[in-house]
Amino acid sequence: MQKKLLAIVVVLIIAVSAVAAWQLVPQTSAREIRIGLVAPISGQPLGQDMSRAAQLAVDEINAAGGIYVAAWGAYAPIKLISIDTVDDSPGNAVTPVKREVESGNVDLLIGGYGSAGTLANEVIAIDNKVPYIITGASNALVTRRGPQGNYGGLSSTDSQAITDADGMSYIFHYCTVTYDYGKTVVDFCNEVMKPMVAPDRDFRLAILYRNDAFGTGVEKATKYWIETENLPIMLIERAYDPKATTYQTDITAIADNNPDAVLIVDNPDKTPTIIKQGLNDVGLKTVYFAVENNQDPTFYSLLGSTGDKQMLEAKSDPFQNPSYLPAIQTYLMNFTEAYDVMPGVNGAVTYDAFFIAKDAIERAGTLDKAAVRDALEATNLPQSLLITKTGRIQFDTGINYHEINALTFMEQLTWNAPMDTLRAQIVWPATAPGISNFKQTDFVLPDNYVAGHP
Repeated sequence: MQKKLLAIVVVLIIAVSAVAAWQLVPQTSAREIRIGLVAPISGQPLGQDMSRAAQLAVDEINAAGGIYVAAWGAYAPIKLISIDTVDDSPGNAVTPVKREVESGNVDLLIGGYGSAGTLANEVIAIDNKVPYIITGASNALVTRRGPQGNYGGLSSTDSQAITDADGMSYIFHYCTVTYDYGKTVVDFCNEVMKPMVAPDRDFRLAILYRNDAFGTGVEKATKYWIETENLPIMLIERAYDPKATTYQTDITAIADNNPDAVLIVDNPDKTPTIIKQGLNDVGLKTVYFAVENNQDPTFYSLLGSTGDKQMLEAKSDPFQNPSYLPAIQTYLMNFTEAYDVMPGVNGAVTYDAFFIAKDAIERAGTLDKAAVRDALEATNLPQSLLITKTGRIQFDTGINYHEINALTFMEQLTWNAPMDTLRAQIVWPATAPGISNFKQTDFVLPDNYVAGHP
């Protein structure tokens, strides 16, 4: 009898030990975490860059075990859902998002490239209360169009305003906004270029922009900062149809106003054409500024040697080798090893967003969307591929609702003839949080530069 009892006790001890040991080993959930990538994958090179970056992030997270969900007591892999918005126009950007939110049951959305398309498709996330981390669309209305952001300055009855405060709280902006673009360009013109070319008069800045939510957002922001900071800058404005392919008439109209520099607001497939037509066809020998979404292999490839000494407003440069941030160096190496192509900036911030999502889900301990929303709002991570003014990734809860406090900077392009490559170096500002020797070289005027005049 004693032997039988002893045997039972031994069996029980073994069973309890086995259960305890099983609990110590991380368990993998059968339930996947479904994250939708919203991007113009089939219609834009930028969308393909975002897709590659998203897959790289997912592969890295899953290879490390996935995302720990405390409510399940298990690690779960990410299932990447590609939501192709084709050209990211409003007509193509809504339906695929609606399908995956309402029928595909995605847990979270990441991406959104064009401002017009994103303003349209984010309404699906707002109505269904799905967390959405925007990594491309730069119009500030993306996160300010609700009551928290004072409707972005609109009336609450405006067609673009969102009165659903709870719904708006699910939208986050992990990228710079057009106000960042405008401030960076006008401050650089005033502090660096004006003393060189217009010390005794107003600096003459022309802005040539596509007539859509993206272009008008940059135009509005540029004008805002000139007026708010009372800068000695005269703004010359010209808008064009986003479907245009030739720009000589527009550039000629700009040239007739004798600018000291031209800010171009378009995508990397068209900005090089505008610069080439300006320099070569119209003969406007000035400094051309491209905006940060042009930080993409397509832009560098199409512009080529014509880009020598031209300018690029930037928020991150995943091209740089060696880089100003170790994380960028690592990302560049891993991305090029995985895909044998250079990365672009929209992919870089999309990559970051997956790790922001991972951190939020793990802190929430659940896939409950409201809990994940709350965790995203409380994000406090070290900066990664995107520089912030505090060195931390944090989402604002004031008027700049759910935006990050990003640092933007100016780069000057240089053509390397022996290597047949166009690359960029940081020329302004001199410093950045947590980064030594941030400025890499001094700004110089192009050899054929002609200053403007009244």
